[in-house]
Amino acid sequence: MKLKVIRIFAIVFLVVTSISILTTFIIWIVSFSYASKYNSVDSIEKDEKFLYEEKVKIYSLKLDSLLEVNPLQAELFADKLHGKFKKEFAFLNYKALSLYKQKKYQEALVVLKESRESSYFRYLEDQDLNANNIAACFEVLKEYDSAIVYYKKVKRNDVLFELGRCYSIIKQKDSALFYYGKKLEQIEKFDNKINYINEMDFLKYKIDSIKKASH
Repeated sequence: MKLKVIRIFAIVFLVVTSISILTTFIIWIVSFSYASKYNSVDSIEKDEKFLYEEKVKIYSLKLDSLLEVNPLQAELFADKLHGKFKKEFAFLNYKALSLYKQKKYQEALVVLKESRESSYFRYLEDQDLNANNIAACFEVLKEYDSAIVYYKKVKRNDVLFELGRCYSIIKQKDSALFYYGKKLEQIEKFDNKINYINEMDFLKYKIDSIKKASH
């Protein structure tokens, strides 16, 4: 009787152990399968992202070349690419630049403002480039107050000289002196300022001219 009980316990133990091992094995297989599938999907997504970025880079290089030789063709090509790559700010910006090159400044402004309101306008670099280009359009249209407003929206790029120039044109001499002076101070802090001698001389000339005109 005692031996029989021991055998029953042994059998139950073996069954429970077998079930536990089998369950662990199944869980491992499922986990491995899921991980493999996830890694595979992740790898595909990375490859697709890489290919996408390479396409954008290649098209951008083509547009750089077209802008120099045929701005109209660059405009048409950029417009086509914008239709294909809706989330890329770059192609809309290229379209605006091509319009600027054709001296269609008002049209360029419309495109630039459109891009500013779009959902794909998201990076600080894009915002800076956009504000700088809008300001440049306003400046060439001689709408200097508007140009100043947008130059001041630029956070990272250096637009001190542009601000000084706009203020100088509209005869706000104190502001012009301030921005030209800030630009000169900036250059004088460069380790390689010897390479900026001509620019420094020009800034000093502009500052002296404004000061003399004030007396």
